[in-house]
Amino acid sequence: MSKILFFKSVSFSYLRQIITLVVGVVSLPLTLNYFGSALYGILVLVLGLAGYLNNIAFGIPSAMVTLVAKTSDLHQKYLILKKSFYILVTIVSILLGIFLIIVTMQDDWIISILGNIDVQYIQIAKNIFIVFVIVTLLKIPLTLYVQFFIGMNLVYISEIYQILTMVLSLIVILFTLYMKLDIYMFVVLTLCVQLIVNLSSMIHVLWKYTDLRNNLSDISEISNSQILKSGFAFFQVGIAASIVWSTDNLVISHFLSPEYVTSYSIAFKIFTYIFLFSAIINGVVSPMYGNAYAQQDWDKIKRISLMILKILPILGAGVWIFLIFFSKELIYLWTHNEDAFGGYLLVFSLGLYGYVLSFVNTYATLINSLNYAGKTLHVAWLEAFLNLIFSIVLIHFLGIGGVALGTALASFFSAFLLLPKAIKILTHEKIIYEYSYVKKHFIFLVIPSLCVAFFSIYCEILVLKIVLFCFVVMINLYLSWKLLTLEEQNMLLNLVKREKSIE
Repeated sequence: MSKILFFKSVSFSYLRQIITLVVGVVSLPLTLNYFGSALYGILVLVLGLAGYLNNIAFGIPSAMVTLVAKTSDLHQKYLILKKSFYILVTIVSILLGIFLIIVTMQDDWIISILGNIDVQYIQIAKNIFIVFVIVTLLKIPLTLYVQFFIGMNLVYISEIYQILTMVLSLIVILFTLYMKLDIYMFVVLTLCVQLIVNLSSMIHVLWKYTDLRNNLSDISEISNSQILKSGFAFFQVGIAASIVWSTDNLVISHFLSPEYVTSYSIAFKIFTYIFLFSAIINGVVSPMYGNAYAQQDWDKIKRISLMILKILPILGAGVWIFLIFFSKELIYLWTHNEDAFGGYLLVFSLGLYGYVLSFVNTYATLINSLNYAGKTLHVAWLEAFLNLIFSIVLIHFLGIGGVALGTALASFFSAFLLLPKAIKILTHEKIIYEYSYVKKHFIFLVIPSLCVAFFSIYCEILVLKIVLFCFVVMINLYLSWKLLTLEEQNMLLNLVKREKSIE
């Protein structure tokens, strides 16, 4: 990839993350206050099923990207796309036909999936679910064309389409409010906009690579089984990830109600937006791992990952503390709805989950960069299983806070504990981590800071809370920096300089 393409890809990737944040911050209070907690909860519940529904692609889109990226022949790249598209069209056609037959005969099973839906919203929930499933199935083959640009090293084009989708979705929200449309029309318009964007990407690919389409006769055929086999590992990861990221709302809806889904989803959105820094930092260091691996420089890989395993938990702990200090005020300021706050146990649990992910994301980034993802599938499945069990058990005792705590504990007892051992084995003990810094930081800084944060809950003077938080942050940053070695301080400064040079 040329420097220009790399720069464009990174720039549009960061732009997409910023727009995601802005659109999310603007759209949530608008939709929540317009539709109300109950309907908004149903909307979150139905749209959240996309994580499950997209898995019927059997990992083919991800496999297609990988196969296209690894293939040097341009005509072969297009042939892989073509074959993948035909496979998905066949799968989707069969499933769409089955779904339409079943839903025509009987549709009460939809509510059994969604959970405790109030009687007055049952028909609305059914209609939204049916439209959502139909349009999502139609979109699945078309998503190949957006992702094809990634395989062709044109990541920035894929990012542009994602940005376009988000901007148009925000326009749909504003149009819905202006025209005073109901939730059913809102969902239809949102899904149609997504479908149109995907159709546009298909036309774009067909137009841009016309010469490749017309010269496929002399290319050796890639079999369907090759594509399906390549997609199987991605399929397993997708299923496990769907259970971890999408099951919580279903558990809450079945054991409580969609109103609680609303409170949970709002807190989770804040958690997701704030923890974008983890993806950004790991995105910057990921190519470093790849380059070092190509040179078999294991010492460099270890030094970089060890540094990140110190930096990200510092930031993760800071976010954890911030959420406990200000989440209630932040959610009320954001939504203007006092019922939107899900409680401090929910906030604490999500903060704990974010702190655990500060480690897990670093492990996962390294594993993926070294192409070991297929050898750690058992960890993903274990996390999915534990997440489901813990969430179901704890919701009975702790409510929605228990669901979040279950998610955090599942990640801790699976990926947090097992991935470092997997890295040690897969690298033949070339990378072994030690955690003396992390232990000192957690015991002497994180725990006392959390105690102060919980004390601030009982303080009703916002100015005093802000002053107290700033004091805690300054102490944490100063002592955390001092605990780093001189080499690690220099590495961090070089990483910041690298980030600025990319921008």
